[in-house]
Formats: sequence, C-alpha cells, structure tokens
Amino acid sequence: MKAKPKDEFVPRALREVWEWKDSIYQEVKHLPTDQALHEIMRMAHEAAVAQGAVPAAPAKVAETPAKYRAKRQK
Repeated sequence: MKAKPKDEFVPRALREVWEWKDSIYQEVKHLPTDQALHEIMRMAHEAAVAQGAVPAAPAKVAETPAKYRAKRQK
C-alpha cells in the first residue's frame, strides 16, 4: 500500500488561506512591524469596503468621558 502525501488531506479552503497569508507577508516583509500591521489593516479595510461589509469612512473612536480622564488624587 502506497502512503499518501500529507498535503492530500488538507482542504482546498485551508490551502487558499495559507496562500493568501503568504502573499500578504510577501507584500509587507520589508516593512517594520508597526508599519506592516498598519498596512495589513489598511488592505483589510479596503477589502471589507469592496465587499460592502463596512462603510468607506473609517470608524470614529469615541471620546473618553471627562470623569474617566481626570487623574485620581491620593
């Protein structure tokens, strides 16, 4: 009985995810980590907008209420 290669048991969708992750890595590998993460987030946002999953305008961060901004006194 001939042994089957391990890759034969990997689902096609999982292989596509691995290829997608590798292509993203190849695009940002020359960048420092913080810039690479920023670029990946930018690309993810563009993809989500293209699919209609999120609005084109980036989300706004809510302001912290004043009572939580004040420094505590001991």
